[in-house]
Amino acid sequence: MYLLSVSLTNFKNHRDRSFAFELGTNAICGTNGAGKTSILEAIAWVLFNYQGSYKKEELIRNGSSSAQARVAFVSSQDSRTYEVERCTSRGYTLYDPQLQERLPYSRIKDEVEPWLREHLGVAPATDLGQLFANTIGVPQGTFTADFLLTTDKRKPIFDRVLKVEEYRQVYQQSNGLRRYAEAQIDGLKTQLQQYDEQLEGWEQRQQRYQQVSQELKANETRYQQLVQEQDHTLKQKAALADQAQQLHQLQQQLQLLQRQIETKHQIQQSLHQNLMRSQQAADLCQTHQETYQRYLEVSSKQQQQQHAIRQQQHHQQQLLVEQQTKLASLEAQLGQRQSMEQQLEQLQVACQRQRELEQQQNSYRTQLQTLEQKQLHYRSQASELSDQEQQLQRLQAAIERLQQLPSQVEQIPQLEQQQQRWQQQLSRLAAARQFQAELQRLVDLVDAQQYGVQADAALNALEQLMQDAPLLTHGLVLDVKTALTAGQRLEQTVYGGLQQILTDLAPQADASQLQQQLATGQQSLEKAYSDRAELASLPSLLDQRQLLLEQQQVKQQSLKALNQELQPIESLRTALETVQQQLQTLGNPLGKEQLLTEQLQATADLTARYQQQQQRQQQLQAALDTLEQQLVPYQKLEEQRQHQQRQRQMYQEGYLLYRQHEKDAQDLERLSQEVQALAQALTSLAQQETELQQTIEPLAQAFDPEELSQLEQRYQELRSQCDRMAGSLPQQRQLQTELSQQLQQLEKVSQKRSLAQTELKQKERTKRFVNFARRVYKDAGPRITERYVRGISQTADRLFRELLNRPNAALEWTRDYEILVQEGGDTRKFVTLSGGEQMCAALAVRLALLKVLADIDIAFFDEPTTNMDRARRESLAEAIARLKAFKQLFVISHDDTFEKVTEHVVIVERETADLPE
Repeated sequence: MYLLSVSLTNFKNHRDRSFAFELGTNAICGTNGAGKTSILEAIAWVLFNYQGSYKKEELIRNGSSSAQARVAFVSSQDSRTYEVERCTSRGYTLYDPQLQERLPYSRIKDEVEPWLREHLGVAPATDLGQLFANTIGVPQGTFTADFLLTTDKRKPIFDRVLKVEEYRQVYQQSNGLRRYAEAQIDGLKTQLQQYDEQLEGWEQRQQRYQQVSQELKANETRYQQLVQEQDHTLKQKAALADQAQQLHQLQQQLQLLQRQIETKHQIQQSLHQNLMRSQQAADLCQTHQETYQRYLEVSSKQQQQQHAIRQQQHHQQQLLVEQQTKLASLEAQLGQRQSMEQQLEQLQVACQRQRELEQQQNSYRTQLQTLEQKQLHYRSQASELSDQEQQLQRLQAAIERLQQLPSQVEQIPQLEQQQQRWQQQLSRLAAARQFQAELQRLVDLVDAQQYGVQADAALNALEQLMQDAPLLTHGLVLDVKTALTAGQRLEQTVYGGLQQILTDLAPQADASQLQQQLATGQQSLEKAYSDRAELASLPSLLDQRQLLLEQQQVKQQSLKALNQELQPIESLRTALETVQQQLQTLGNPLGKEQLLTEQLQATADLTARYQQQQQRQQQLQAALDTLEQQLVPYQKLEEQRQHQQRQRQMYQEGYLLYRQHEKDAQDLERLSQEVQALAQALTSLAQQETELQQTIEPLAQAFDPEELSQLEQRYQELRSQCDRMAGSLPQQRQLQTELSQQLQQLEKVSQKRSLAQTELKQKERTKRFVNFARRVYKDAGPRITERYVRGISQTADRLFRELLNRPNAALEWTRDYEILVQEGGDTRKFVTLSGGEQMCAALAVRLALLKVLADIDIAFFDEPTTNMDRARRESLAEAIARLKAFKQLFVISHDDTFEKVTEHVVIVERETADLPE
């Protein structure tokens, strides 16, 4: 990455200026107050978001509303040219001049700074402002100041540059993460304990659920079998009932058909008579037709009218005969209806008895079903009471066990003190071993010197001396003997004390024994802690026991009440069986009543039809009487006109015979057709009668009324059993559902426990990782800093030789950030160096920091030759010009020192209207 140009608009004292840069050393020269440093500050503000101690308003030229700076550079990522513009009012604008488009970044922290880090070639987490202030663009006059500070003041500055403090902060901040992981583990352990408590009795509930499910499955299977058998019996009963109804209907049809045949025979006999009479009349009419014609020629109009009336009379007589036939058929059907009504009346008493018995049966079934449901509830309550008793026994055992724990829990302070003593002994193991060794040397020394043997020998010698010279040496010998005896006793006392101390120190200096004691004590302490944790649950267990006792008492009272309510169940079953037997004895009169009622309903309109036919007959008879009355005047007319009779007397006999038989003769064809049709109808009816008899005969043989009665009885039994089972199944299903819901909840609890166990293992791994990471961060800071310092020191050493142009010089940047220079076998500290050497050494270290930490190939030097004489300025300028490790260097100077050593010089002239910098 290197810079191409910078453009300033109303930035500090620059109105509108642009400056181009080249690779290598760029000397920015000009008089004081011309705005040289402002160029560096603009680059820092745009590319590194650094504005030093300036406020935003102080960056704006006097009289202007906003300031703007634009920097063009070549990216270290893709070697392309980009332009970054920043305005005090509009913010950032990133531009790609090759594509001639604006980049979609405007937010500084989230978008612009990450983009700048990427293209400047620095690490993603680097603070660009700190990087510029401490490494790239060190403020004017402070280049060597940091290295002249004491160690304690110099360390925070370079720790921040090397990010040593970040590791320590991460280590400290991760302590909260460690505590959080431990809290999560403790919470999961508590949850697991709660889950284990909730899952107590799971196996018993599963067994109970399996038992209830098996019973329910067996009952449902039995119920389905009963339903199927009931349906099958119902179908058989319905088939037999249909067969009985069909047989009855066929028998009725046969009786009706027989009555129709009998009526037809009567009509046929009458028709045969009428046909013979009509045939005779036709013969007579044919004989007297000529006489009749002549008579008609002399007949009057009144006679014609009389003839017409007689024709109507004959037609009415025929209609009357047909009506009489229909009435006969209806009278036969009414006779059958009366017979059925009599049977229906006879069944009323039995039907009433059946209704009463069925009402009693339904009442008994309802009561029995209610009691059976209560019986199921009683069994369920009894089972729950048994479970509660078992749970109460377990609680009592747990309470008794916990009540024995206080004595063990009370030992916790002693166990903790003992553990602390063993831990202290283990921590002082080296001192104890050293003390033991010193005491052992003393004991060995006492053994080696054999003070007791020597004292005994000396005492024996003194005894001999006292015998040889009792007078001369008696007092001295006694004193020496007393001293030797006291010394001997002291030696024995000290030796015994040392041996006792060594004996006491032996277990304290034995690491394996201490470790074993510590492990045993830790186990005892953990057991005591566990007992204390369990003991904390004693009040809860006591509350549970009290609650269970209260629930048990309530259930016992409930069971007692249910048992009293269930007393009548056997008597109800006996009464129900008695009623069912009585119903079987009756033989279902209601079914017979229903069958007769349906048959009566089918013939309900017979009376109305019979009455209608009677009215029709009366109407026909009235019409016939009316016609006879109409003929009376014509008879009187014949008496008054006897003179016409004489004229027709000769034809009267023939005419009368013709007229008498004319109607009958005219009916010959009709009667012949009716006789033929009636014969065909009789044949058809006879055939139908035969077919009906053939149909009825096998049905009558196949139909068994006793089988129908047995099926009815079996159907009632199956219906009763189905009703009982249908009443008990919902209770069993409800119990199964409740147990299933409880098992599902327990299954969820089990799954939660499994998840909690898995999560606990994960959290424990996380905790171990956090502890490992904290150790890594704790140890990484010094190690990485040491590697950084070593690399920076090597790079600074090379740069220092380039700057001084002295191959035999060496620079070392130590771990406490002090600069040491070696030359000719002598090592000098930074404070003992000359001004030029200090500047070169500081410059080498800062450039090495920039090279190693940021990998940026540009650097800025603001008045590096301040307070130097001309020789030193020229020497430093030549040294900077010799640097080959950086693509681009920017040196700000107010004199011409750097103009001589670089080909690219940027001259900044002061504008006339500008204020001083």
